[in-house]
Amino acid sequence: METIEIVRATQDHVPRILELAQSRSLEGTDPAVASQDGFLVSGYTEEVYRAALVRAEHFYVAVKGVEVLGFLLAYSDERIGLDEWLNHRIKTTLGSFLVIKQVCVARDAARQGVASQLYHHVLGQWTTNPVIAAVVSEPLNEASTRFHRKLGFEELTRLRPPDGRLRVVWVWRKPRESMLQTQYGIAVDLYKHEDIINWNKLNNFLYITAGLAATLAFTLGKEGAKSEGMGLGVAVIITVIGFASALAFAIMLRFGRRYLQARKSAVVDLEEHMAWHGGHRIVGRQMAEPGAAWLHSSPTGLVMVVLPAFVSLCWLAMLVVLLAQ
Repeated sequence: METIEIVRATQDHVPRILELAQSRSLEGTDPAVASQDGFLVSGYTEEVYRAALVRAEHFYVAVKGVEVLGFLLAYSDERIGLDEWLNHRIKTTLGSFLVIKQVCVARDAARQGVASQLYHHVLGQWTTNPVIAAVVSEPLNEASTRFHRKLGFEELTRLRPPDGRLRVVWVWRKPRESMLQTQYGIAVDLYKHEDIINWNKLNNFLYITAGLAATLAFTLGKEGAKSEGMGLGVAVIITVIGFASALAFAIMLRFGRRYLQARKSAVVDLEEHMAWHGGHRIVGRQMAEPGAAWLHSSPTGLVMVVLPAFVSLCWLAMLVVLLAQ
């Protein structure tokens, strides 16, 4: 069985490269299709590709036998053209970098890891300055976003060149292990801190609810008030406070759970980086396996939100009963 190889592009590959680029052209592509398709490119002429064979430090094709499945064109900031507004704009703030100008994969070779192999081939050789990739974001390219995040790219900025099409600029930097370790420790502490805060919120809610319920029972009892009218009025006030309190805690815990998920996502992303350097996935372990959806969002967090929401309904029902008397 033939395997995919990454080789330097030659003059013989140019006709197939041009054919691939035309089949994946941004022009005339339906926005709905473009959003999920990924790896769409601007149209270059055959002369531009032939010139890039000499000009670009990195111009590779992915081949299986004699068939060209995809290509990647990249070059350093020293070789950007005078008309490349976006790259010059990035250079003024970022300094030296390598720009991945185009990456394209044949439609019948999609989702076979071709683009990943092309990227890894370049990233394995370029270990000094940052690597950037400017992706057209109008129409929104969700497939490209998922792909770059998976490879460890982060969104640097968004720019709109003179052609009017918004670009999302992705950046990849070779991870520094000491920095990753420090950031991982901070991320885990924030994750634990957010979890503790949520449990404290729930504990406080339970204490407040128990106190209000006891006060309500006393108020409605024989010893609660000197007159029935006063007792009923105080009971209504307590019930309103209980309803407002439960609703407030439901909202706080809902957003607290979102913050917790964001912290967890940051930890998992850092673990992914560290796994490439000999580390192990701990929080993110087994999350990608079938049936492990609960690892992404624990049912315990859902109970945290539902419990005060349910209690708020109970307080509301009590208020209706009291007002009906």
